[in-house]
Amino acid sequence: MSENHLAIANVPIQQWGGLYTQEEALNVGTIFQDLNMPFYAAESVMETTNPIASGMESLGISKEQSDREQLITQINQVSFFLDDLTLYLDTHEKDTEALTLYHKKAQECAELRKQFAQKFYPLTKLCVPYCESGEISFCLQDGPMPWEGACI
Repeated sequence: MSENHLAIANVPIQQWGGLYTQEEALNVGTIFQDLNMPFYAAESVMETTNPIASGMESLGISKEQSDREQLITQINQVSFFLDDLTLYLDTHEKDTEALTLYHKKAQECAELRKQFAQKFYPLTKLCVPYCESGEISFCLQDGPMPWEGACI
């Protein structure tokens, strides 16, 4: 191959800017408004409610299942927000505003997982101590299996 260069990449450093809410971010695919560039200028999906978690009782779903879905949706939203924020902090490790937000969201996520474990069953092995039966048994198997229809 010749020594001619086909292209030279220029990747600008991402700047801290406007953020979507955690509900919007999961639907859009990024927490950063500047990074939301839909392909073919398609309309952005900005629904703030999860179609699975909303209106479940009218479909014959139990209140408990509806509550489970609402809480798992919140956990998914804050977890996505944390993941995207972590990617930003990989290259901006001293950004105090981002670090403060990261710690706030990490605490929020931990609290939501704790609530889920106390109310339903543990999502991970780190949530076992929060279960009602966590003191007398390893309650990781207390929850329904995914094929049993919980939190679909």
